[in-house]
Amino acid sequence: MEYTEKNLGVFPSQMIVKMIETGEVIADRKNVQPASIDLSISEEVYRMKGTFLPRKNEKIREVIEKEQIYKADLKNPLERNGVYLIRLNESLALPQDKFALASSKSSTGRVDLQTRLLVDGYSRFDMVPSGYKGELWLQVIPKSFLIKIEAGERLNQIRLYNSQARVGWQQMEEIYETNKLLFDRDSNFIKTDEKISKEAGDKLIMNIDLEGEGEGSIVGYKNIPRDQVLDFSNIGGHRAEDFFEPIFATKDKSLLLEKESFYIFCTKEAIRIPRDFSGEMIAYDISSGEFRSHYAGFFDPGFGYGENGEIKGRRAVLEVRSFDNNFIFRDAQPICQMGFEKLIEPADFIYSDKIGSHYANQSGPKLSKHFR
Repeated sequence: MEYTEKNLGVFPSQMIVKMIETGEVIADRKNVQPASIDLSISEEVYRMKGTFLPRKNEKIREVIEKEQIYKADLKNPLERNGVYLIRLNESLALPQDKFALASSKSSTGRVDLQTRLLVDGYSRFDMVPSGYKGELWLQVIPKSFLIKIEAGERLNQIRLYNSQARVGWQQMEEIYETNKLLFDRDSNFIKTDEKISKEAGDKLIMNIDLEGEGEGSIVGYKNIPRDQVLDFSNIGGHRAEDFFEPIFATKDKSLLLEKESFYIFCTKEAIRIPRDFSGEMIAYDISSGEFRSHYAGFFDPGFGYGENGEIKGRRAVLEVRSFDNNFIFRDAQPICQMGFEKLIEPADFIYSDKIGSHYANQSGPKLSKHFR
């Protein structure tokens, strides 16, 4: 196929289905999302000595033979900070002009369950090189709780490409103005010059909300690390107070993040993703602090947008962990960036509550779907 600017970018849902039909992606069609495909775990699980990356031409199964502690069983919960390697049910047979990137799903990131995709012979997490043919593996590390999962659970997702699709800084201002991408708490469009700058380049800088609805309102949650089991199959069945403590807005709108604790927050801005684009949350510049702002980075077409742009954005939820030191956050401090990627063509359906998307209508620091 000859590529032009018009058919380069991210593969939308209808094109992913065609890749399944031709055998380039071995997966169940029901796992196709507007601009990604969910990956499901199999029953083949290994407890590893530690995290690793395969060397060039090295099979992951070769590493398993040398570095596993034991073959695990999903009947038992995964231990906190244990490193597990799980074969995924899906596999790929990509041609040389197609590659993939991976990210945790929202429900995975919000319970501090770290997942990273691995493939044979490639020393990078969350990347599948062009032309890859073979199995997919998921490294899974519960960071805060014991996690009970079953075969078939979808913890991660991939986005498929035939070209780098990131919108460049030259186009960002026009796209931002035309599509009205960010709104404030009162649903007012945030002016272009407040969000597009040479420093930001091709990404929108987004800020943390520690103001909420005023003093005493909930602005976030902090994990309660304990040996208590969170069962992924028990949707809406867990008490939030058993796993998280709420964080309330204070008069000075600031907060001390404790080193290695896990937090749920949200952005001050409400963002929306037009149906011919996908979004990706990106860590803020390391010069602004040693912290992680998210685990789940993909935003599908239609998030906070609706069918025809009738929704004035939804706030993005942040999964935050401070690494080297305790870190003082203040309201409206920059915390992450959002990049936009061009779809080859608009997806034939969008991210919304109509297709069962649990977070389509989120308006604040919402916990995962596992909580009441």
